[in-house]
Amino acid sequence: MFFLCVVLGFTAQAVSAQNSVVILPFSVQAPKDLAYLGRAVPTAFQTQFQQQGHVQARLGQAVAHSEAEAKRAMGNADYAMWGSVVVEGSKATISASCVDRAGKTWTKTEHSALNGMTGAVTHVTQAFTSEVLQKTPRLAGSAPASAAMRTPGSGAKGATNQRGSSDIIMNETGQQQYYLNPQFRYQGASEGASSRIRSQRLKMSMSDMAVADFNGDGKNEVAILDQHYLYMYVWGNDGKLKELGKTLISQTNINFSMRAIDLNRDGAKELVIATYDEEQNRPYTFFYSFKNNRFSQYCERCNYFCNVVKLSPTYQPTLVGQAWDSLKLFRPGVHQMVKTGNTFALGSRLNLPKDANVFNIGWLPNSRGGDGEKLLVLRDDERIKVYPSRNPQSAMFTTMDRYSGSAVGMEHYKGMPGLGIDKNYQLPSKYFAPMRFIAADIGRTGEYVLIINKPISTASQFFDRYRFFPQGEIHALYWDGVGLGLKWKTRRIRGSVGQIDLADINNDGILDLVVGLNSSPDLGIGSRQCMVTAYPLNTSATDPNAPIDLSDFEINPNP
Repeated sequence: MFFLCVVLGFTAQAVSAQNSVVILPFSVQAPKDLAYLGRAVPTAFQTQFQQQGHVQARLGQAVAHSEAEAKRAMGNADYAMWGSVVVEGSKATISASCVDRAGKTWTKTEHSALNGMTGAVTHVTQAFTSEVLQKTPRLAGSAPASAAMRTPGSGAKGATNQRGSSDIIMNETGQQQYYLNPQFRYQGASEGASSRIRSQRLKMSMSDMAVADFNGDGKNEVAILDQHYLYMYVWGNDGKLKELGKTLISQTNINFSMRAIDLNRDGAKELVIATYDEEQNRPYTFFYSFKNNRFSQYCERCNYFCNVVKLSPTYQPTLVGQAWDSLKLFRPGVHQMVKTGNTFALGSRLNLPKDANVFNIGWLPNSRGGDGEKLLVLRDDERIKVYPSRNPQSAMFTTMDRYSGSAVGMEHYKGMPGLGIDKNYQLPSKYFAPMRFIAADIGRTGEYVLIINKPISTASQFFDRYRFFPQGEIHALYWDGVGLGLKWKTRRIRGSVGQIDLADINNDGILDLVVGLNSSPDLGIGSRQCMVTAYPLNTSATDPNAPIDLSDFEINPNP
């Protein structure tokens, strides 16, 4: 009992000795659609201070333009921070000022690209830690001793025993490093036999893929879609995919998208397969079940483009649909689908921005300490736009990088109403099927990431229709208060990524990041093949206090 009191006493002294800072709203000189930076930048600073571990940070409400106003808003904190954000074109400048109780002031200014503001916030935080607090800042990607659960005197050997006890990525400086999966780093990773599993090559070109329990036996199967057929496999003990069934979806229509959902809530998921005819792009969506290892149509097809999304605020998989338009491809309005007789019809309309359609939307739930859930829209140029979920009319952020990279697309001719289309002279546009948006809290820490494919190709930068990307990376993006930042990514994956999923593919009780691949075009179109690879994710001992890894941001942690 005496020992417990002593420990609690030391803990109380440590907490009381910790510095505290109140972060006030920043003034913003930028276009109106960037006015949210006044609140987002302080939130980003709060996150950085929490990661540094040297100071307790909270957000203040009072607006300060001078040292005197900041001191009045300080309250019982040791420091008050205020500042400004100036945006000129694609450049941003963050100026942060700080005052302590004695009236001593400190100012730091950082310049960055508009999409690199997180790096500027990191630099300012590290400068404050070293120059004001006189403490050694923890570099981006490093973790405190408590996060690694080290004991005094523990060295590299002890750290090795803790490998995998992280959230997503938790890097230690030097040789003490912790990763969710060895494939999620570039330097010095030993590729153990268990870090990635691969199937054999399959003689087809993958259009889409889904992993779930489709026959109701409590184990996951792998559904693979090509241009006309649907295949069902199970992962065998020999590490190969064993075919369980095959069916023709349509001889005349081309398969465009496939999603899984338990429509009748019996524990076995059905497959929703959207198709289109090449002549006019008219849609037909088919619904298939795989009970008793046999394909059968769950209900009659419907004349809408259908998809499955996890709608806010419940985030339950929901069937949504959209009607066809001869000129715009998608008629305005995405609707929830309702069962009518033996098929599905349009129900209530969703509140979405104008550039949203049935395939390119997803939601990112609010993370612990975040500023609300976000609506994600993949633009036609495959950049991700981020909207506030409650009022999705003005975008908060658009990525500079392009994502998804699907090779499945349908050609359509754009025209003006009443003028018609002259296919002899007009070149068609092509709409590529967006890959699945996966929003997940993998470590169950309250921190959500968006898992998505990042295609890599030099040729695609010059040729819009070059879609057989020779390489790809799977990125996990998170909302940092300013934009979507990179939390972790896989190593380069050779091949063209066809689809990704998050499921236990081989039924060993370990969650896998599943990636479906098409072979590179070196083999020729006629011999194109596909395969499935999976990364087992170690989530058995995650630490909710593990810091966000910022090592992949365009910043220099040693200025």
